[in-house]
Amino acid sequence: MVTSKKKKLVLIDGNALLYRSFYALPPLKTKQGIPTGGVYGFTRILLKLLQTEKPDYIACAFDKGKKTFSCLLYTSDA
Repeated sequence: MVTSKKKKLVLIDGNALLYRSFYALPPLKTKQGIPTGGVYGFTRILLKLLQTEKPDYIACAFDKGKKTFSCLLYTSDA
């Protein structure tokens, strides 16, 4: 009997994760003063996720920076 393994898909809200990573860490900067905390935190969380969850597929979406339909639904977001 052949059993098929269920495939695991991980979806990531890139904006939320980057925002959280940036503000959760102390201010990290390069020698030139460029902030790197968001990228560092994002990468650490992503690597940990890949290591612990071992997904078959992964997708990360970022907002485009424009107003979305949620702005129409929730006026406090505007």
